Amino acid sequence: MPHLIALTGSGSTQRRLLSDCIVELKGKGFESFERFSGESWQDLLDISRTGGLFEDRRAVVVEAADALGPLPEEFFGEVTGAGSSVVYLLVFDEDPSKTLPAVLGGRISIRKPPKIPYWVDSRVQWLEREARSRRIKATPGALYLLAECVEDPEEMSGELDKLGLASGGAVVDEDLVKALTVDEGGRQMLALLDGICRGDTAAVIEALSSLRRRDEPLKILSALHKRMRIAMYLSKAQGDLRKAAETALDITQYQGKTGLEAARIFPPVAIRDFVLGMARESASGKSGLGSGWNGVELEIFRLLASRRI
Repeated sequence: MPHLIALTGSGSTQRRLLSDCIVELKGKGFESFERFSGESWQDLLDISRTGGLFEDRRAVVVEAADALGPLPEEFFGEVTGAGSSVVYLLVFDEDPSKTLPAVLGGRISIRKPPKIPYWVDSRVQWLEREARSRRIKATPGALYLLAECVEDPEEMSGELDKLGLASGGAVVDEDLVKALTVDEGGRQMLALLDGICRGDTAAVIEALSSLRRRDEPLKILSALHKRMRIAMYLSKAQGDLRKAAETALDITQYQGKTGLEAARIFPPVAIRDFVLGMARESASGKSGLGSGWNGVELEIFRLLASRRI
């Protein structure tokens, strides 16, 4: 009787899940891997009945498992637990819960891609955990830069591995991330963030011109919010309180420097309004009610117009 392992994801994430699962099964003694060429659950379940008594462990990869439809009730008894010598790797593009009913419980293993948080702060925390699990040493600034520039979970995971190898066991810093990970779009985003913090209108216009042609505004809203939120807190804190804020927010030296520069040239109320504006644009954009690039640019130039020195 077979054990079912459902893999759900898309693109490169889906392929990585399948590859990792095959490696795991090989480690458990599975030697035979074949691709399913049938058209129904009946065709698939017949495979588990054709093996000999002393046959080696084998796995069957089922591409586009969504096309099989819901698992018929008469086959529920055919599915067994993880100790089976026959495993079906069912590759789904969509959530398999409608196809594989919960009533089967532990007789189905479901593998999903890691859920990467939307906000940069949360992505950095996720990257910190991933780096520790892979014994990769990285500065907070390097992880922050990686979280800003890469959104796709599979790409982010791959970049982390690449940086770890490139460092040769040394600490991954911001310069290495800039050299190996940040593409033209990422460089323009950094130019936008730094330009805003310096109040450099010309640099901001140039970066916006490039970003508007290549990206959706939602991709940079989180980074804009993060950078100016730091400036907002630093503008209100002095001495030991500022040091406490830097520690609590895990602010890197570079973030602190640019945040303080923004706090010096913009009124605190203007920075606060900009941070609230980015949160508002993000929420409305996700609901389909946002004003897109026009709204983002309006908030940016409203902040730049408030420059006091």
